[in-house]
Amino acid sequence: MDAAVDLRIVAAANGSPTLVAAGRYLHSRHDPERDASRTMAAVARREPGAMVFLGLGLGYHADFLIAHTESTRVIVFEPVTELVAIAAEHGSLERLRRSGRLVLVCDVESLAGILPQTAADGFETFVLPGIDRLSDEYAVARRVVDSFARRLDINHATLQRFGRLWVRNLCRNLDVIARAYGVSTLSGRFSGVPVLLLAAGPTLDQILPLLPELARRYLVVAVDTAIAPTLRAGVRPDFAVVVDPQYWNARHLDRVVPEGTMLVSEASAHPRVFEPFGAQTFLCSSVFPLGRAFEEHLGRFGSLGAGGSVATTAWDLARLLGASEITVAGLDLGFPAGRTHCRSSYFEHLALLWGTRVGTAESVVFRYIWSAEPHPVAANDGTEILSDRRMEIYRRWFGEQLSLPGAPLTRTLTVGGAAIDGITRLSRDEALASPDRRDRIERCRGDLLRALPAPDNRRRCVLRARADELRRLLEDLRSVAEEAALAVRRIRDHRLNGQSVDFTPLVPLDRRLTNHPAGAIGSFLIQEAIAQIRSGYGSAHVDEQIDASLTMYEGLAEATAYHAEELRRASE
Repeated sequence: MDAAVDLRIVAAANGSPTLVAAGRYLHSRHDPERDASRTMAAVARREPGAMVFLGLGLGYHADFLIAHTESTRVIVFEPVTELVAIAAEHGSLERLRRSGRLVLVCDVESLAGILPQTAADGFETFVLPGIDRLSDEYAVARRVVDSFARRLDINHATLQRFGRLWVRNLCRNLDVIARAYGVSTLSGRFSGVPVLLLAAGPTLDQILPLLPELARRYLVVAVDTAIAPTLRAGVRPDFAVVVDPQYWNARHLDRVVPEGTMLVSEASAHPRVFEPFGAQTFLCSSVFPLGRAFEEHLGRFGSLGAGGSVATTAWDLARLLGASEITVAGLDLGFPAGRTHCRSSYFEHLALLWGTRVGTAESVVFRYIWSAEPHPVAANDGTEILSDRRMEIYRRWFGEQLSLPGAPLTRTLTVGGAAIDGITRLSRDEALASPDRRDRIERCRGDLLRALPAPDNRRRCVLRARADELRRLLEDLRSVAEEAALAVRRIRDHRLNGQSVDFTPLVPLDRRLTNHPAGAIGSFLIQEAIAQIRSGYGSAHVDEQIDASLTMYEGLAEATAYHAEELRRASE
């Protein structure tokens, strides 16, 4: 606790124990069980995938939620050890632990680490009233939870926009998946070597003339938008990182021949991305059910941090490689001087291409900047620049990662970008004074390539067979979903004709859908409907329940049909 606080268990008006901290009740003074049931009843009906409690108290709220849900995971953040001890003495902590669904964390770092593992499918938050008076850690935890929630919102919006594209790209990249290596093979391969991470923010222009000298001192990792500017500066990136699925993002590689550059990507990137790189391709494990289904038969590729930006993936790659320190350039996460990218990037050329006499290149950039609630933020040179809500997510991700124990020292070589917690300045003179390590880097690179297993043509046959198997499973899942949708339409007709409504025909169909081996794959593209139902839609009255059920089954049938068709095309 930040200061000594008197914690006491006293009897509520109904005789149940309740908790008092510094003269303030943390639970109801009248009937703590009833108060918890009133607070948690609606949440229990929604049955979220996870519930984050900031503050444990005597566990009444968590107790109720676990008792009235079947699968909701309960994450309790409680940094005050005295409160944990009181809950243990009271017996509530042991009851919660016996459920098997409790995760108790006592520090912010552990909370930040557990959220992606337990709450990535969505969660809700409850703050125990008055608990923030006991420690400042609760406010810090709330910021971590809110930041993670914003990332999930962006992920959800991204899924709605790109879900089908991810599936289509993944199916068309089966041959790439078969020949590629996993990023796990890169772990520690450049241990102790400093990394220069190049992003394509406007400030990258500041150091492009220095790149040939810097490349002798650093392992060079370039994100997609920075590859072409780096090559034009006379430097071949050691690693290129590309994860965006869109065709237009693949155009960053137009007329780019990065001979010798190793590509790190995701299996759902646009197929055009892989053409210039050939065999030196490394994939990170897919976050999509279809990709995971393929990896089950090939072995996991290995994970990289996904903070929403290719730059966050590139930073985590540098960490995985064993970087002694990471120096970033062009990682602006804002719009210095009202610009979006460095001058020789494809985006800048595209803005000029789209510019017309009535819609100039400047107007294209203006619309981009003002499309996501721009606002001023502190820059790393003490001034202010415009940034937006998208980039705020990335800045928070870097800040959280750099606050964790063992995070590599990270500094910026360019000035004028947004200030990022944990990233300090490095002068050009300091960077150029670093010793020449190019020979060592090339030796590490040679050792890596020699250690890679020889190409195995059997992997392609395994993937093709797996694709056929998944297609058959998805077609079966579609038939079950269509049968369930037909049953709901009959129920709706009975309702319209004034007949009684009987949902029992759906019970065996729901059981088949829930236990179907392709269920996770089929439901990937209907997350909006799932989220709507989890938020309570379908629980108000019978008509709403019918509508929600029909939306779910029809969406599942259509989504599985889409997957199956793309897998069929991949097998042709």
